[in-house]
Amino acid sequence: MRIKTLSALIALAGTALQAHAADDRLYVAPTVNYTFSDNDRHADDGWGGGLALGKPITEHLNMELSLTGSSLDYKTGSGKYDLWGLGVDALYLFNRNADFTPYGVVGLGALYTDIPGKHDTGLMGNIGFGIMKRLTDNISLRADARYRMDGNSTKAFGANDFGDAIISVGLNFALGQKAQPMPKSEPAPAPVAEPAPAPMPAPAPAPVVQPEPAAAALTTPQAQQLDQAKSGDVVVILEGVNFEFDSARLRPDAITILDEAATVLNRRKDISVDVVGHTDSTGTKQYNQGLSERRAKSVYDYFINKGIAADRLTTKGYGETKPIASNTTREGRAKNRRVELVVK
Repeated sequence: MRIKTLSALIALAGTALQAHAADDRLYVAPTVNYTFSDNDRHADDGWGGGLALGKPITEHLNMELSLTGSSLDYKTGSGKYDLWGLGVDALYLFNRNADFTPYGVVGLGALYTDIPGKHDTGLMGNIGFGIMKRLTDNISLRADARYRMDGNSTKAFGANDFGDAIISVGLNFALGQKAQPMPKSEPAPAPVAEPAPAPMPAPAPAPVVQPEPAAAALTTPQAQQLDQAKSGDVVVILEGVNFEFDSARLRPDAITILDEAATVLNRRKDISVDVVGHTDSTGTKQYNQGLSERRAKSVYDYFINKGIAADRLTTKGYGETKPIASNTTREGRAKNRRVELVVK
């Protein structure tokens, strides 16, 4: 009955397949665990460890190949025995892009029991619930509690179908760097053929001077404010130019705003700007200071790729020291993860 229930849960997790997550890097997850052993094992509770190799498969689903081990002392007398498990786990993350997210887990595998003078390998299943907390762009803290079912077919302890409770704590280490979006490059102008020399024209009336075509209308308020700015520390908040959590990676919805701002800067040769980065209060002050500088540099690099002269741009970062909204709400933290242009 336990195996049928576990199989049904895995099938249910399979129906959650959706679009691939933006961050699909492989990761390794070392853990420390504590086993509350089934009374029928005649063993004390004990410490152990584990190592998993995982990969995001969809927006919500991670798959992991996991190895666990623990050594348990006999309740009576001296001696101990070992338990080794190898299995595949499915983790359902409720909100992958949040800095803190709960997850459910189900898994299947085999559990090897090494008792002095006797060995056994049985079908193993587990089900549980955990939480994950992002610490940096590459590291997350994880903790979960699971119920492990062990179908001990040889009755190594005079019983089978053991049920253990296991609590584990560990870290996820993502391998490699996230892929960064390449800024859109302007198409190269078509080559203009040189006209053949024309014969000397007859005298003609004086040419009529045509007015220059009007500049394309600016659609974003940030570009309009920048276009009307004069020298003297006018601050233009690039609202809408947001970043992924704990990252200097620009979100796709920032491109239109940055493109129009670059258009204005290319036309307004009379102004220069400081590109200033800010963060919310999540994390340490030292880390947030560096993150704000990297965010300002991302916008700086985008403008350079759009043809803005480097001597007209500088970058600064203020970390979490100048919030414009409360850091106690999700919406406030999103507003504080911003970039400003200070016109000089």
